[in-house]
Amino acid sequence: MACGDKKAAARIAVLDPELTLTMPAGVTAVSGIDAISHAIESYVTTRRNPISLLFARRAWKLLSRSFPRVLERPDDVHARGGMLLGAHLAGAAIENSMLGATHALANPVTARFDVTHGAAIGVLLPHVVRFNSPEVDGLYRELATDAGLSVNGNPAGHVLADRLAAFVAQSKSPASLEECGVDAALIPEMAREAAQQWTGRFNPRTVEAPSLEELYRCAFPIQTR
Repeated sequence: MACGDKKAAARIAVLDPELTLTMPAGVTAVSGIDAISHAIESYVTTRRNPISLLFARRAWKLLSRSFPRVLERPDDVHARGGMLLGAHLAGAAIENSMLGATHALANPVTARFDVTHGAAIGVLLPHVVRFNSPEVDGLYRELATDAGLSVNGNPAGHVLADRLAAFVAQSKSPASLEECGVDAALIPEMAREAAQQWTGRFNPRTVEAPSLEELYRCAFPIQTR
């Protein structure tokens, strides 16, 4: 559950990349994936607006370029600075446009199976992007272009989803719900729980328990679909 109050907002945020140099590789990976998801989801929500679009797109540019460099060279302070600023701007985007189905799906996974939030997000985000593609492919095309991806007549959301899956693979984070230890028998119940999550209400394509169940099954190996 996310909780917030304007009286709890910080006056100043100090983004010092040197303070992140001793982060374990796994923490760097899953927190980076989560920040990327914030930029991707806030860019396409039904509550998107000029302010959130500005924050989210700038965040994505920073995060998509910096994340692979941080994974390859953990001591790259410049890349870590890009990650910090990108994460900060993505958070600002959330405050202006909310999130989407990826976070709605991730919460039951983390609650039931003690899976790190960013790891669950990494598994589910590519599938949600593909699912949303028919509704917001033009916006996904902008993000794909910013990341230097060539669409070549393919749905931009699918190309973008492939890049996100590649980020997860590069970070050595789980690539499927099975790897996370999720029990496939509980998918229908988890889908009903995900349908009650408030973030799903802002997804650009309407989601209900049946569509959320299908997204869970897509995140398992092919034989469980």
